[in-house]
Amino acid sequence: MAPETPAAGPHVRCPRCGNEAPWTGNPHRPFCGLTCRLIDLGQWLDERYRLAGDTLPDELPPDDRPPRPRE
Repeated sequence: MAPETPAAGPHVRCPRCGNEAPWTGNPHRPFCGLTCRLIDLGQWLDERYRLAGDTLPDELPPDDRPPRPRE
């Protein structure tokens, strides 16, 4: 029996570039590699991805914290 190669087993499409990537043995899954994984992380950190939420009211209640001293 031959040893299992990383390309064996199920494949998924990389959410970043759309290329097929192996699921089994892929440390970057669901991405195809480190580059796509880091690009996606950068987009999250730049707040390009957003989750829908409730709309904010026009006026927010006052903050209970004391004001910060100006320097």
